[in-house]
Amino acid sequence: MNLNIEWNKNNYLEFIDYLKTLQDIKYRDFHKKIILNDNVIGIKTDILKKIAKEISKGDYESYFKYNNSDYYEPIMIEGLVIGYLKCDFDDIIIYINNYLSKVNNWAHIDLLVSNLKIIKKYEKVGFSYAKKLIHNKNTFYKRCGIIILLDYYLNDKYIDKVLDIVSKINTNDYYVKMGVSWLMSIAYIKYKEKTLLYLVNIKDDFIYNKALSKIIDSKRISKEEKLFIKSLKREKKKIGS
Repeated sequence: MNLNIEWNKNNYLEFIDYLKTLQDIKYRDFHKKIILNDNVIGIKTDILKKIAKEISKGDYESYFKYNNSDYYEPIMIEGLVIGYLKCDFDDIIIYINNYLSKVNNWAHIDLLVSNLKIIKKYEKVGFSYAKKLIHNKNTFYKRCGIIILLDYYLNDKYIDKVLDIVSKINTNDYYVKMGVSWLMSIAYIKYKEKTLLYLVNIKDDFIYNKALSKIIDSKRISKEEKLFIKSLKREKKKIGS
């Protein structure tokens, strides 16, 4: 299918039918278990990236306009398209905000952010944007800000700021908690002493223990260090205690 087109309602529906011809049933069944979403066609990520790259060369704004499918893949394609665009970061922010209003899955966030290489060019603005997202009440906006910090700001220049911001996040959202735990585990591997000082002061037992579990699962630390990290785990509080 020609993807370098001006999108409208009719050719968008044709596009959805085209995506269904690319279905890999085994991959669909496997992927559904990972992302916990039943509305999955079943198309491998490398194929989605190729499609997104083609759309990014054409009238991508009209694709964004008509992209209202409940399927996982068309939404994901929009996120990937954003990462391929060659435009000002102010425009990228507008596209991301519009995209975030459509997402319904943690994978929509993580794959979007992994493809946002433009943040490296707009480091200062990207950091401010990530902080703004973290202060949003919406689960996926928050997670997006956290994953941006995880992917692009765990470095010497920003590590102290990142740890300070993330360790103060107070949330009941599972996917936000998981994002914080993931970030803290990677930060520990890169900056052990710094991260441990923040980690031990995290009040949320779920985030704290999950971060330790992710550190223990890492192949980048020794068996002796894993035993030490395991000894830091907090016991689950008993109901009524």
